[in-house]
Amino acid sequence: MITIENIKIDYFIGMIRAELFFRGCRTLKDRRGHLRSLKDRLYNMGFSVAQVGPSNLIQRAWLAAVFISGTEAGVKRVLGEAEKLMYNPEWELVMLEKDILGENEVLPYWEQI
Repeated sequence: MITIENIKIDYFIGMIRAELFFRGCRTLKDRRGHLRSLKDRLYNMGFSVAQVGPSNLIQRAWLAAVFISGTEAGVKRVLGEAEKLMYNPEWELVMLEKDILGENEVLPYWEQI
């Protein structure tokens, strides 16, 4: 029988929050096409993505995206790639914020398998 007193689990959460301005969009359908493309590319990178804020504004959109990795370097690399996607001639990037949350968590004995 193997007993383990404490297990240290490292995880890092990378977050991006962005405000986008779609100068040429005249309808919600125009804006939705651009957002769908950006969200799909972020999903393919491993992000969970949500459109936040008012959804009925034709020329503005707010996105929040989250990525989780076991290493800080992994999160930094993927956040950098995602930031590059945000700069696009189809829209103006009004605001971009990136954060990395890291945690060292020790599991109690009863949670260990």
